[in-house]
Amino acid sequence: MQQTYLRSANSSQSIRLTTYLLVTFGSAWLIWLPLLIAENTNLQLPVPPIVLIALGSFAPTLTALFLTWRYAGTTELRRLLGRAFIWRIAPIWYALAIFGPALVMLMAMGGHVLLGGTAPELVPFGARWWLVAVNFFLVLLIGGPLGEEFGWRGLALPALEKRFTPPWDSLILGLIWSVWHLPLFFISTSAQHSLPFWLYALLTIPLTILITWLYHGSGDSLLLVMLFHAAVNTWSGPLRISPEAAGSIRPFALVVIFTWVVALLVVVSRRGIRFQKTPD
Repeated sequence: MQQTYLRSANSSQSIRLTTYLLVTFGSAWLIWLPLLIAENTNLQLPVPPIVLIALGSFAPTLTALFLTWRYAGTTELRRLLGRAFIWRIAPIWYALAIFGPALVMLMAMGGHVLLGGTAPELVPFGARWWLVAVNFFLVLLIGGPLGEEFGWRGLALPALEKRFTPPWDSLILGLIWSVWHLPLFFISTSAQHSLPFWLYALLTIPLTILITWLYHGSGDSLLLVMLFHAAVNTWSGPLRISPEAAGSIRPFALVVIFTWVVALLVVVSRRGIRFQKTPD
């Protein structure tokens, strides 16, 4: 099978995608290993579990930055970092990134209620709503987006796009992204613990298609990608989407279905999933 590489335009050296994935998976899973051991033994960890979960979540970004510096040089490293500062984007992209996930989740909760489910208490000015903005900022920094997106979208996605046509590049990345999270499903203090892995993967794959669309549509802005990632992780809390919070798996399953519908609309639309990239 043809090898997939991450190649710098200004460097004769290349980074094999398999190398990136091995280091990313290996480092994150190694950091999470003590948590898995502690789940089944009387091991007392010297730090709170959330610390190790957060540290492991930075493996995709830290690996991407290190390998880019090591094999492509400081110029390419600056270009990769610079994609997080592409902010001059049409307001519609910001609206889609921040409020699009909330709209899908509200539709899913509405469907849940129409099918006989109990509506969650969504008091407009309840205490938890005042904390959404603060929680959004914390999630952005330590809840996944900053720790992952330089790797998944900044490094792995371009490599897959050289080898596969859309939407296969995003489908493959979505599967990789899902499997990378697998250990967290066996850690009781993780956000993924209450979810069936297969359903989580079915959501992550269409989300990856949408993230690719947002990424290229915004001129390859990692900032917008991080905002979308943070919005997905943040809104699911106050909107009670998780099976544990909702007392039913139906709201989450409906989110999966609606997300697939939106992703398929993106794929078949005239705009498609590829956009003309802005010059560096």
